[in-house]
Amino acid sequence: MSAPGPRRHFFDSIPAQTLIALSFNIISLFAGGLISLFTPQFQAASWILALFPPILTIRGGIGGIFSGNLATMLHLGFIKPQIRDNTPLYRQLISAVFSITLIDTLAMGLFSFTLNAALGKVTLAHLPIFVVVPPVACSLAMALSIPLTSVIAIVTFRRGLDPDILVYPILASVNDIVVTAAYVSTVLMVLGGGAYMILLWTLFLAIIVATALISWQNRRVKFFFQTIREGTTVVIMSSLFGSVNGVFLSGLSASLLRYPGVMVLYPALTNALGNIGSIIGSTTTTSLALGYVRSLREEVREAATKVLQIEAVAFGMHAVFALTTYLIAYSTPRVSLGKLMEIALLSNLTSFIPISLVSLAVAHQAFKRGLNPDNVVIPVITTMSDTTATLTLIPVIMVLKGLGLI
Repeated sequence: MSAPGPRRHFFDSIPAQTLIALSFNIISLFAGGLISLFTPQFQAASWILALFPPILTIRGGIGGIFSGNLATMLHLGFIKPQIRDNTPLYRQLISAVFSITLIDTLAMGLFSFTLNAALGKVTLAHLPIFVVVPPVACSLAMALSIPLTSVIAIVTFRRGLDPDILVYPILASVNDIVVTAAYVSTVLMVLGGGAYMILLWTLFLAIIVATALISWQNRRVKFFFQTIREGTTVVIMSSLFGSVNGVFLSGLSASLLRYPGVMVLYPALTNALGNIGSIIGSTTTTSLALGYVRSLREEVREAATKVLQIEAVAFGMHAVFALTTYLIAYSTPRVSLGKLMEIALLSNLTSFIPISLVSLAVAHQAFKRGLNPDNVVIPVITTMSDTTATLTLIPVIMVLKGLGLI
């Protein structure tokens, strides 16, 4: 009789690690709670809602580039599982991420302003807000999230867990709080005016100078400019979709005033969908880098079980999101647990298959075209997940409203 072999630890399984990763999405609900504090200003200052989705998308895209590269480089041994005395590649990655943050947030702000101005939602007087707020909010957030991401990746790697499954989802959830807090701070500076606006512009100019110095120091580093070239292109494209999401969300301002709990739930819906896609996409990029997968058809066939395992956990977690949202917004008028549960579960059911297919396809196309999948996959997945979650939220609310359920 053959030996049964070593037992596989429960937390080594995909469902268990997915559960750990998605559990952190509960943190995103508190980010929604923070932004919902501005609910009374949504109609008077529509730019608050217009900028929030693209800033979350930028967060996901840039954070995804960092976490995706970090996880793969840990697997391949290009980065040491330690903070101090790490490899030059680690420092170059951080430098590239900071540079991408400024470039992409400037582009996103200008595009978002143009789009909202064309629709008559903002005027030329709002242009400085769209230029200054995104770079300051995102740069402040990245200054905090990069050390946090590094610690999370190193701890999970040292403990024998898979950073491809855990790092980005945990990062995205923590970043929702970090980014939202930074965004709320910049919004308060704008609303405060006077000395607060001077502080905001000072931070903006300091970020420009710091990015220029970083770029000069890395002017001969191939990896630095490759990451910027590939990452900037993808994240700018993603920010365009994020700006469109902002238009959709600001168009829902009347509904959000009637159902304020939905605004609390919104970051968790987009974040969870992005995490589902990132788990699938990031594990695929590592498999491609290590030569475990050869074709998209082979991966789609073998991924069915993995996708269903991830979705089974995600469906249950969406019920938890709805319950937690209800507890957070319990004292708010017109908040119903049944309504939140219907919105959360229907949004999950209508979105997980599209994002799973996109994740697999993008990973293979990026690898096939000779691009670094870690610079492409998670930013694209984040964009698609934010857009998909926003677009599914609208018909879900309309259908439930038409049925008289909300």
